[in-house]
Amino acid sequence: MPESKIAPGFLVAAPQLQDPHFAGSVILMIEHQNDEGSLGLIINRKAPVDLAMVVDEMDIVRAATLDTNQHPPILYGGPVSPERGWILHTPDWNGPETQAISDDMSVTASLDILDAIFSETGPTKYRFCLGYAGWGPFQLVGEMKGGAWINVPFSVDLIFDVPLEKIWTTTLSRLGIDPKKLVGAIGDA
Repeated sequence: MPESKIAPGFLVAAPQLQDPHFAGSVILMIEHQNDEGSLGLIINRKAPVDLAMVVDEMDIVRAATLDTNQHPPILYGGPVSPERGWILHTPDWNGPETQAISDDMSVTASLDILDAIFSETGPTKYRFCLGYAGWGPFQLVGEMKGGAWINVPFSVDLIFDVPLEKIWTTTLSRLGIDPKKLVGAIGDA
């Protein structure tokens, strides 16, 4: 089976995609097997919770000096399993459950990485995500053929260096697409 060109990579929601879970989203694709399904994390939307709320909810023992404001915001990773946490991070930290996405990006879904981050022994750069975006077998390719998603090559700087509110427009601009000139919806002629 040829290697997937979708993962790692980004899916950018086309303007006509009006589903409230995905409109205006950029998704980092972690896994794509057309006949098995796909998994990705939205990287440009804040979750309706902050790190302090998540840490308290999970009963994570944290130092009294932990300043949750010194960490990046929690991202809404997608509508599936919103209670499940994922951390996208640089590969300078590695745990038993860490999965390499590329040479310069990993993902971990275990509490070990939170302990490392809170004790300042974790990865240099990271993003917290709650939930994920998932597709069943053949579903994603069908949505792409229908024009809902634009596939964009992976670039780690979109995750760590571009402000959340500019990720969608920056991603499209890198393809030579002026987001201001896109039609918001496809209508009947």
